Amino acid sequence: MHNRLSRFLGSIQFAIPLLSAIAIILIGATFYESQVGSATVQQEIYKSPWFGGLMFLLALNLGVSALSRYPWRGARKIGFALTHLGLIVIIAGSAAVIHLGAEGMLLLRTDLDANNQVRVEGDLLEVANREGEVQQTGIFVKADGSVSPQSFAGLSLLGYSENAIKTVSFREGGSVENPAVRLSLHSDRMGQTLERWLAIAPLPYRKISLGPADLEIMRSGNSAELEALLNTPIAENNNPLGTVQIVANAREISLDVDSYLQREVGIDDNLRVRLVEFFPDFKLNKNKQPSSVSDALNNPALQLEISSDRGVEQWFVFGRDFPPVRSLISGESLTGINLNYSLPPQQSEDYFRVILDKEGKLYYAAKSSREFKSGELAIGQSITPGWADFKITLETYIPKAQLERETIPISDPNTAGNPALLVETRSGTKAWLSWGEPTAIDDPNQEIFAAFSPKLLQLPFAVKLEDFIVDRNEGSESVAMWTSKIAIEDPHQDNIEERKVWMNHPTWYQGWKIAQASWNPGDLKQSTLQVKREPAWVTGLTWSGSGLVVLGIFIMFYGRGLVSKP
Repeated sequence: MHNRLSRFLGSIQFAIPLLSAIAIILIGATFYESQVGSATVQQEIYKSPWFGGLMFLLALNLGVSALSRYPWRGARKIGFALTHLGLIVIIAGSAAVIHLGAEGMLLLRTDLDANNQVRVEGDLLEVANREGEVQQTGIFVKADGSVSPQSFAGLSLLGYSENAIKTVSFREGGSVENPAVRLSLHSDRMGQTLERWLAIAPLPYRKISLGPADLEIMRSGNSAELEALLNTPIAENNNPLGTVQIVANAREISLDVDSYLQREVGIDDNLRVRLVEFFPDFKLNKNKQPSSVSDALNNPALQLEISSDRGVEQWFVFGRDFPPVRSLISGESLTGINLNYSLPPQQSEDYFRVILDKEGKLYYAAKSSREFKSGELAIGQSITPGWADFKITLETYIPKAQLERETIPISDPNTAGNPALLVETRSGTKAWLSWGEPTAIDDPNQEIFAAFSPKLLQLPFAVKLEDFIVDRNEGSESVAMWTSKIAIEDPHQDNIEERKVWMNHPTWYQGWKIAQASWNPGDLKQSTLQVKREPAWVTGLTWSGSGLVVLGIFIMFYGRGLVSKP
């Protein structure tokens, strides 16, 4: 019985159907990959236990077949044994590459520090309880939205959504006074209705911007304050162009731009400053001269001339987050001078305010470019604030409101959201876990904390993107090549090495292959590198197996002739 089983396992009758099955599977996997992607094929086929079992049976067939011809005497038997051994080694090396290798994407930016977090295939689910016990597992989302594994740490993994958004609402049940209102904004012309919540707390929900207009909820401290809020606001224009602060020669002065524009001011007996011109929306024109493309305060800038007995300089300072630009007009460069330009916060011209008096009674104040209106506000009441044909309706009023967040999947491709994982607790509580955000699941039995996040691999070194260079074909804007200039920072060896990586020209560091993967034409500060590693002994296995196969074939066909040759 034992001999019969051994003969069958090493026979050609067993090898042919086994090889045929593997060949059919590989052909089918190739077509399947074009439909669902390589990640799904890797998970469902190449990394599956049943495919691993088939490859193990093939290795077993090769091994038993080679052992059945022992002792290996003569060139043909020796070559046969070496060839079969080489194939077994190649199978083992391929399995090690699939299951032990590491590969992922490394996102770098020139304006960020060095990064050692590689995004690898798959996602991670972490579950923690009140006692602080944390469990984690890798999860894989299939093409049909199903998730593997289907359960983990007491949670059932029910499904996946590629696009989910977080909604915010308020409900009754708060322990303290926290007025909240739900407003609906409807426009017949645009054919849409928006709903927004306003609340005194948390602070971000006290005021919401809708482009050129604001929605706001506020309290009035007394009747005089309430009357002021409900009356037509008096236009204020105090220092609309901002203030420039000048520090020089241990002195500090602040100048209102609106008051000192085109005037010269003496800092001391030797230093003078002149505010030359103000640009609401600064831009260099086609002649490389400063200009303003609009009257809106999109990029406010101030031109100054600073002079002393030693020299004259021209400065441009900006109201946004840009450093000053200075140039020498004559003489020597001036030292010890610092300038800072700031503008007052720009308030929206249009607003709709819900105002509560001391007794909790509701009022409204609506301002547009055409009119101002105010009065008492009741649930169901609609107000036309004068913003196109919008109507604002008070739908809900909750005196003691409690914040409630919910993640919901959406099918609208025009609405940008994040991936989310649907889970269910043992008691039946369902919750969507938004990708990359820890979530508290309010289960009746216990509070569960869970996080659906990217699967990351930490490198033993960090990579910094020093520069991203795009070479273009001469005489055109077409891209010829792009190159990432990187610095590899190794804290263990206190070493920094500069390298260059471009398409089909990777670099290696401590067994890790770093290759150019992709780039963003709209953002040349960003580059994505592919980082890959397989243990040295795995590489040795595959090369050794290939060498044994070549050597075995050579001995089978040419060994006898070489030995018998006089």
